[in-house]
Amino acid sequence: MDPWHRGMGDSALRMQIVAGSAAGIFADFITHPVSTIKTRLQIQGSGGGLHGAVSYRGVTHALLHILRNEGPFALYRGLGVVVVGAAPAQGLYFGSYEAAKKSLGGGHSGNFAAGVCAQLAGSVAWVPVEVVKERLQVEGQVKAATAYSGSFDAFRKILQHEGVVGLYRSFPIHQVPWIPFNGCYFAVYEKLKEMSLDAGYADANGNLDPVAQLSCGTTAGVAAGLVTNPVDVLKTRLQVANANPDMFPYSSGFGAAQHLLQHEGAAALMDGALARVLWLTPRLTLCVFAYERMKSHLF
Repeated sequence: MDPWHRGMGDSALRMQIVAGSAAGIFADFITHPVSTIKTRLQIQGSGGGLHGAVSYRGVTHALLHILRNEGPFALYRGLGVVVVGAAPAQGLYFGSYEAAKKSLGGGHSGNFAAGVCAQLAGSVAWVPVEVVKERLQVEGQVKAATAYSGSFDAFRKILQHEGVVGLYRSFPIHQVPWIPFNGCYFAVYEKLKEMSLDAGYADANGNLDPVAQLSCGTTAGVAAGLVTNPVDVLKTRLQVANANPDMFPYSSGFGAAQHLLQHEGAAALMDGALARVLWLTPRLTLCVFAYERMKSHLF
């Protein structure tokens, strides 16, 4: 064993954080364009189609419209802050998940609770990252009050004009979709993983077969993503509200819900559901897959 590994031998949690961070950056880079489309679909109906917002008929139309009118780089707006934020966010996420799972002893309730702990810890970094990312992602769609030249310019201006509150205003509602999502995801994922191992889908070292692992992650992601989409719509709108206060005239999740129901109806709560599944399922599946693979080689 090389000196670096010998020095880390008694620091398994640190290794899990490193693996989680690397896995998060890998997954975010691959899936960011779909995240941009998801964000735009979720906010496009606010205000009943007023205020000059560009509307899309679906995932394919959004993709082609963005490529034709804004170019391919528009799909990667906000990636800079995601790459920078992925390391601490995923590190906190997976580090907390492993620590909680070890303390709680597994089982359905233990895995669910571990997912909740992971979400709360990761949110410390993820919430400001999402606020900056989504403000940049919608710039080509809505008439923004402030233009940003990139991720770091957006972070600086939001902090300057809105303070820390502007970066964390959506923290409470951020937990509403993500706590049940992560709890459900890991409860389903660990159960399917256990069933797959029992069925013999393991390699010579006892690790879950890659194909079976991807299948477990995909199934868990689709189920959790669809169930939590309605609240994610409200969360996304609240996070981009200050980009155009006329289009998003509210400052709370309750206000966002009232405005949506008044102008668009309850069906709008499922806006972007397909895009969310197409983004989130491969993102989390790739992230967990990469994490599990790295962890199996590091320990």
